[in-house]
Amino acid sequence: MTQFVIGTAQFGMNYGIANSTGQPSEKTIREIIDCATTNEILYYDTAISYGSSEEVLGKIFFDLGIHQQVKVFTKIPKRIKTDLQESIDDSAKKSIKRLKTDQLFGLLLHSESDYLYLEELRKIKEAGLCRHIGLSTGHDPSFNSDVLKKQNLELLQVPASLLDRRNLVPTILDNAAEKQIIVRSVYLQGLFSIMPQVLSVFHRPLSPLLEQLHQIAQNFKMSIHELALRYILSYSPSYVILGAESLMQFQNNLSWFKRGPLDGNILKKINTISYDLDFQLITPHLWPK
Repeated sequence: MTQFVIGTAQFGMNYGIANSTGQPSEKTIREIIDCATTNEILYYDTAISYGSSEEVLGKIFFDLGIHQQVKVFTKIPKRIKTDLQESIDDSAKKSIKRLKTDQLFGLLLHSESDYLYLEELRKIKEAGLCRHIGLSTGHDPSFNSDVLKKQNLELLQVPASLLDRRNLVPTILDNAAEKQIIVRSVYLQGLFSIMPQVLSVFHRPLSPLLEQLHQIAQNFKMSIHELALRYILSYSPSYVILGAESLMQFQNNLSWFKRGPLDGNILKKINTISYDLDFQLITPHLWPK
């Protein structure tokens, strides 16, 4: 069963191309976390590089008395140090302190090129600082398929969405065996919130495809966001990360999540659409600033 994970990049910095309100206030973040707790949503995804996200989360977790209940994934940024083990150990301990918890649920390397350091993460796990270890990767399905074979890897976080099927088509999720797959970028950093006719010049080539997807959503009486989320749920990842800038966004995400995977006919209709496009358009780190 797929678990709902609250993405918290926007809790610590301005995030997302459709974000017009900036970083949410502490009051808004507290409302989201309080509502999540009431609905038994306890998983959170953060990273050292997400601005003040860990500090904000830790403060609210402690104030609400849930700092020992929550299950937090965090990530160590790419770094090259003389004493790598000491550096990773120090990062993990500082994250635990900021999050005001005793143990991380998941500790991931934030750069896929750091996969060679999974052995150092294993030692962090053996020391009891985290329950699971893994890697956050990008859009290369060949690399992701290969890294899944690594002995120490337990968690693999990958991007996937209605527009980006690179990690879905090769059935990476099916080949994960005992590994746990975390899917991020379900809404492609807010791209689905922008109507096709008002896309930027850079993203305008996506208009015809987005219009087809909007039409499918409309035909089945759902929003493009519900279609996007339930499309990913149809592939049964272990976890799906969903960010929110307001309580209403979180509540909408939760409502759509509870409806589960798409009907097979809808899924088939989506997957018969031609996705012959420039990958730069659906790869956020390649987008113009």
